[in-house]
Amino acid sequence: MINISAEQGLYSTPVEIRVAAAVSQLPIARGLAETLVLLSDFTLDEVADIRLAVDEVCSTLIAVAVPGTFLHCRFTVGEKELLLRADGIAAVEGLPDQRSFGWHVLRTLTNEVYATQQPYDPTVSGFPTTVEFRRVRGKA
Repeated sequence: MINISAEQGLYSTPVEIRVAAAVSQLPIARGLAETLVLLSDFTLDEVADIRLAVDEVCSTLIAVAVPGTFLHCRFTVGEKELLLRADGIAAVEGLPDQRSFGWHVLRTLTNEVYATQQPYDPTVSGFPTTVEFRRVRGKA
């Protein structure tokens, strides 16, 4: 069990969550991200930006997800940054459209964002897809 306190923050210990790849689960991922960065002394503007970026990443993966699969999010808060890795199973081959408005939002709100996709995996009936971003405190 991880003990999170506002006095200590939560540095370098990854926090992971697995939720159904469904829009109804977005508030859970957003809420966890918000809580982690608030406890780690990010500014309120940074908290809002990170919350929106997490929402966009998760929404993107949910939109292409194989029905009945899960979204796995791993948050790592460092002394000066937040790292997010979100994994899902896409029903179709192809990375998120990096010319889309949503991807533009991600590039604006984060310092780095990229996506990767593995070949079709018959054990999960889809394409394992990952989106990662890094947000440095005070530098978006």
